Amino acid sequence: MSRVAIVDYGMGNLSSVAKAFESLRADVVIVEDARGLASADRIVLPGVGAFGQGMRNLGDRRLVKALEDEVLVKGKPFLGICLGMQLLAREGTEDGLHRGLGWLKAGVHPLAVEGTGLRHLHIGWNDVAPRRGSPLFEGLRGTPSFYFVHGYRLVSDEPAAVAAESWYGGRFVAAIHQGNIFGVQFHPEKSQEAGLAVLKNFLRWQPGQPEPAGSEEWLPLSEASAKIRIIPTLLLEGQRLVKTVRFGARRDVGDPVKAPMVYDAQLADELIYLDITATVEGRGVDRLVEAVSRVAGECFMPLTAGGGIRTVADIRRLLRAGADKVAINTAAVEQPELLREAAQTFGRQCIVLSIDVRRTEHGRYEVYTQGGRRATGLDPVEWARRGVDAGAGEVFLTAIDRDGTFAGYDLELIQHVARAVAVPVIASGGAGKMRDLVAAVKEGQASAVAAASLFHFRDLSPIKVKAGLKRAGLPVR
Repeated sequence: MSRVAIVDYGMGNLSSVAKAFESLRADVVIVEDARGLASADRIVLPGVGAFGQGMRNLGDRRLVKALEDEVLVKGKPFLGICLGMQLLAREGTEDGLHRGLGWLKAGVHPLAVEGTGLRHLHIGWNDVAPRRGSPLFEGLRGTPSFYFVHGYRLVSDEPAAVAAESWYGGRFVAAIHQGNIFGVQFHPEKSQEAGLAVLKNFLRWQPGQPEPAGSEEWLPLSEASAKIRIIPTLLLEGQRLVKTVRFGARRDVGDPVKAPMVYDAQLADELIYLDITATVEGRGVDRLVEAVSRVAGECFMPLTAGGGIRTVADIRRLLRAGADKVAINTAAVEQPELLREAAQTFGRQCIVLSIDVRRTEHGRYEVYTQGGRRATGLDPVEWARRGVDAGAGEVFLTAIDRDGTFAGYDLELIQHVARAVAVPVIASGGAGKMRDLVAAVKEGQASAVAAASLFHFRDLSPIKVKAGLKRAGLPVR
């Protein structure tokens, strides 16, 4: 049994990584200092956040030299995940120029999406083409799909170190392997069976194993390799899950942990989990943190959590509990500086601006907060622009008037917001039929479709929905 040290440097995602390794029967410890690193056989540097903040945190905790001693000098197997891989570069250009660890001859730069029509952040599942013989991908056939959430990419000066590539506006580095050092841009702990297979291969790898063949042949990757996400939405009220109609009448729909496990088994691409009364009741995120921790211990799928978030400390707690992203609604309107501070601390890729919208009696759209109770006077298109400018990396857009009605998404609203921002937009509110989801993508230009009643009360599952979207010509996992 390998003793795996997961480095805690304040950049989130620790719980999910730990639970994924524990599911593979590894002996896992979360460490903050040199002593903890020295006690382990293998070291994992996870990460959800901004490059500069990550390096500052490593420096403040005196972990830079400790990592060098254990990995570069002693040769312990090392895995960097997402930001944890990017920090191995010489420098990063996120929010200014920052020095990295310098273990790789590489730099970190924005994704090359200008002129492609793609969103500026790459959020969701995408195909990965491994280099032939790469030990991380042993046993995985073809081009497996993994979950990505990032706006920057590693650009390597050493092609031989690249272990896998993916496509988003062009090919980019999805994994590296150099000696005892491995790195992946995707999140294996959130990539279900394929991700667990990669972690298992890392545990199996031993120093001295033959290096991969170094073939320059890569499997084909198309511009349609990035997938449309199918996202069930779960609403937590008290100790149960409920489903609302126009944010009003409620209906019990199940257990807060068992329902996510069902969606995980049905290959849902992501889960949105909202405590719908936390803000109104002034409770904060305690109940949500507990629920997220329980769900993350059972499901290895991406999770966005929201409800009651007021501070950066709240966000940190949710990320540490196992959330990958946080959805912020009321607090974003009341204190927009929270979006900027959160993005600078954790990276904008995990900050979701949740926008709830009603049509007024005069036919115009208006943003509501406090669970649909309070009108703000804000126009959703203008607010989406401002929120994204402030730091949000994604928009979760819900039409309150369509919620729970099966009447179909508000395509006009979705299209207006999607055209106004350069980040992904998740359509929510009103899905009742397969063609509603297709229309949200093709006509509304949504990057993902969220649904609740469709899955709770109709004979449809994420698997069936994906089959329908594929028949409609849309790329799905």
